[in-house]
Amino acid sequence: MTPSSPSPPSGERVGERGETLSQPEPPVRGEAFLRLLEAPFLRVEQLTSKLLPDPLNPLLHTGAVVNVLLIIAIATGGLLLFWYSPSVHSAYASMKEIEAGVLPSLVRTLHRYSSDGCVFFALWHAARLTAARRFTGARWLAWVTGLAAIALLWLTGWLGYWLVWDEPARQIAIGTARFLDRLPVFGDPLEGAFLTDAAVNSLLFFIIFFVHMLIPLAMGIALWLHLARLQRPVFLTKTKLTIAVCLSLTALSLVAPAVVAGPAKMGVFPAEFAIDVWYLAPLWLTDRLGSGALWALLSVGTVLLFIAPWAAKRAKKTVLPAVIITERCNACEHCVEDCPYEAISLVPRTDGRPFKLQALVDPSRCVGCGICAGSCASAGSTLPHFDTLKQRAQAEAWLKEAAGGPVPLFAYLCHDAVPAWLQVDEKTGLCESLPGYRVMQIPCAGWVHAITVERLLREGSPGVLIAGCAGSCRFREGLTWATGRVAGSHSTPLSPRVDPHQVRIIGLNRLELSRLSEEAASFRQERAEGRSPATVRTPPRVALGTAVLGLTTAAVLWAGNQIVYLPPQPVAPRLAVSFKHPGVVAEKCRALSEEEKAKQPAHMRRETECVRGRQPVRLRLLVDGQLALERTYAAAGLWGDGSSVALEEFDVPAGKHVVSISLGDTADESEWTYTDERTLDLTVGRRSTILFDRTAGFSWH
Repeated sequence: MTPSSPSPPSGERVGERGETLSQPEPPVRGEAFLRLLEAPFLRVEQLTSKLLPDPLNPLLHTGAVVNVLLIIAIATGGLLLFWYSPSVHSAYASMKEIEAGVLPSLVRTLHRYSSDGCVFFALWHAARLTAARRFTGARWLAWVTGLAAIALLWLTGWLGYWLVWDEPARQIAIGTARFLDRLPVFGDPLEGAFLTDAAVNSLLFFIIFFVHMLIPLAMGIALWLHLARLQRPVFLTKTKLTIAVCLSLTALSLVAPAVVAGPAKMGVFPAEFAIDVWYLAPLWLTDRLGSGALWALLSVGTVLLFIAPWAAKRAKKTVLPAVIITERCNACEHCVEDCPYEAISLVPRTDGRPFKLQALVDPSRCVGCGICAGSCASAGSTLPHFDTLKQRAQAEAWLKEAAGGPVPLFAYLCHDAVPAWLQVDEKTGLCESLPGYRVMQIPCAGWVHAITVERLLREGSPGVLIAGCAGSCRFREGLTWATGRVAGSHSTPLSPRVDPHQVRIIGLNRLELSRLSEEAASFRQERAEGRSPATVRTPPRVALGTAVLGLTTAAVLWAGNQIVYLPPQPVAPRLAVSFKHPGVVAEKCRALSEEEKAKQPAHMRRETECVRGRQPVRLRLLVDGQLALERTYAAAGLWGDGSSVALEEFDVPAGKHVVSISLGDTADESEWTYTDERTLDLTVGRRSTILFDRTAGFSWH
């Protein structure tokens, strides 16, 4: 794209004088609700920022904290292999031994709490960015891969609790089997593998163990894609914050070690047990909903979440990406280096100017922050709806309008940092709440170029105030670049001839209703008196803040492990019957019609057509001589040549009962090939199971 100047696009906001006005990312559907949802996050960040500097505040680095906790979980999981036995027959015993040992118990508890912390901070991270409307447009890839990473994180934890093989693991196994049985991919119902302790498949248990170990590799791919469109992503926390996280986890693990519930018993319905709500909350659904309802809930929820970036976007309002004015571009590379989203690259020159390269914007990656405009000394990179040169000229025009009167200061306010009460006349830049200032609302603090500041000061303005997002910048690094330019550490710094005290940069939370006015008044007073800003010394609060936030987070993680869960309690004893048995092979013949015979070659015509197949298997169950169940099960397989499979479970009154069971596998419906009878003493809270194998016959459990 090589226009001589950026032309206002359709739908651009234009003032009465024809001036183009700043435009943040367009509002999404539900904007008002999301802003309301964002308020508590801003309040918490505001409170924690009073106790901790930003580099030590985990709520401002939730993504990096998740990665640190994930590394701890993987490392401690690997160490647990020295003590854990991945066998259904010895898994619980090995967990009890781990619980009894000092070092093994500490490692296991660290594994649990670090995993819980992953979920907690991942959910906080997702909810925070959703409330901030940072999931549409070019951010769709981060949203989709972030959801995938959270799903994989939960799945590996869900399967990890299966491996403990205690009472919660029993419910996990049965709920998962019932859920997967809805898929037409398993020949035998998985739920049948959890009817008795002896029936639990050791191979299936080992597969669960293997998948639990393998999922983190898939998570690594999801996280790599999650950060693929970010330049300079913060993958891990700084050293001090990492130490604080490790110490908090260790202290929590020593004070409240993880414990194992009672052993898994397939024939006993557990009364109640404590669960880790961060991973096991879905037990409430798997224990109470059928597999069809679970699949419907999962499918609808997944679709709604994954289409959110497109569903939330308003059709006629899109992000206006930056453009490159080719004749202004001198291939300085500053815009390429500063863009947080790697949306700008250098490509071969197309206009014949004496530069080999020129910048090019990828609209699919650009979020319209304008940071590139603040980096380009030649104004070659700009926003089409908020051109750098036009806004610079507008600001200088406001200075000329003030000739003969008090010379105003200037305030550049990031849209996302502006309090809701602030009213700015965009035609004159006047704002009653900021007397003595001309105010311009901008997409991001990073949009402000050092040359713009220098020209305003050179034209006589006493000072320039720049307010950006406090804590978590909506567009990433905006306030960082603005601060670096003023401090002289950036590639496009403020001129050394400019007094840095004439520029004030503040991080602002849009809910801080009075701070902007106070900061602006203080800065105006300093410039009027020609003095430097007073140095405000505050007592050290890092230790207090770290302790408060660490204890609060530890309490949340600990509380999530103390939830007492009550599974659905049976009102009567349960009786289950399961078998996989092939009916006898029989030949079924039928007479062919004259039309069917006419279609066959003359030398191959026959009177009948016979098909060999297995007979269905019949089941009859009597309780105290009364018919309780009678059903026929067709042969499985595409051609009806497989075994018949049955899994039945129903209530029986408590007490002693004579139970008779019969199985027929021939065409003669009066013939029962296998029969057996037992007297069972049935009690509430237990399940009695009858299994059949044609080699061993009926087995009663």
